[in-house]
Amino acid sequence: MVKFPTFYLNLEGPDRSGKTTMFNDIHKSTGYRWNIHDRSAISMLTYSKLYERDCFHNIENLKRELFNLNNRFLILYPSWETIYHRQNKDPDDIHDVISLKKVYNMFGEVVEEFEKYPNVIVVNYNEPRELVSKIVDSLLRIENYSYKEIQEQVSQLALVRGGEAMGVNFTLFDNGEFVDVDEAVLEYEKEKEYYQKIRESIKNKINNEIENGQTLKSRRFVYADDSCISLANFNYRNNILDCNIVLRSSDVKDTLYYDLNFVGILCRDVFKHLNLNSSEDFCRIRFEINSAHIPSMVN
Repeated sequence: MVKFPTFYLNLEGPDRSGKTTMFNDIHKSTGYRWNIHDRSAISMLTYSKLYERDCFHNIENLKRELFNLNNRFLILYPSWETIYHRQNKDPDDIHDVISLKKVYNMFGEVVEEFEKYPNVIVVNYNEPRELVSKIVDSLLRIENYSYKEIQEQVSQLALVRGGEAMGVNFTLFDNGEFVDVDEAVLEYEKEKEYYQKIRESIKNKINNEIENGQTLKSRRFVYADDSCISLANFNYRNNILDCNIVLRSSDVKDTLYYDLNFVGILCRDVFKHLNLNSSEDFCRIRFEINSAHIPSMVN
């Protein structure tokens, strides 16, 4: 069964928005299931702008965080009246009302810019702790996304980036049974021969390396090409089949669904060919998509 885990859960929002309460409530509700960060590169960029610092590295850090789809973001953005009331009741050590309002307005721009990103959840609610169970349920559902839903996430990222997102990456896990893959993709006329060529190439590569003295832990189980699926590297260590997949480019609307499922099938091929056992071993599939694009928007 495929899993799409949360690596970092980043809590964002202006000061006095309830991040600390949300942090504690999610941990309490889930038994510390996730690594929760109080603020991310979103805040670093926001405060760099506020204090007129050079923002280049903050922008790059934010892209790196956002484009890893295993990272999820919660942006808390209650009404200004709620923020103002909390400030008056318990004044912040750093901000007065004027500076707090500046930060609040800047996070309004953050919400407007990032609310449509696939891994961002905006909570426009004055008492967000009342939504903890719904937020947790939503995050748990994402971790069980199908290949189709993962494809939709990548497509949404490309869409909000104007039709192309560069350097998209995410990691999936499978328990070695690969029950979620869609076998029908192997008959997709547009890619049928291409997929078969890759499967045969990987099989021959593994056989040749083992015949020439390589072991199960060889670093040479590699497929490389200048086509869209440009690299597939397989390494077995500590009961993990580590599959590193690079897509030179991907038509995320029409082809990515097929490629995701095909990669699952390819990993299954290698898993079986190496005689791994789903009761002891599992598979980690790391995807790097150099250009995730929607052709109708960028061509």
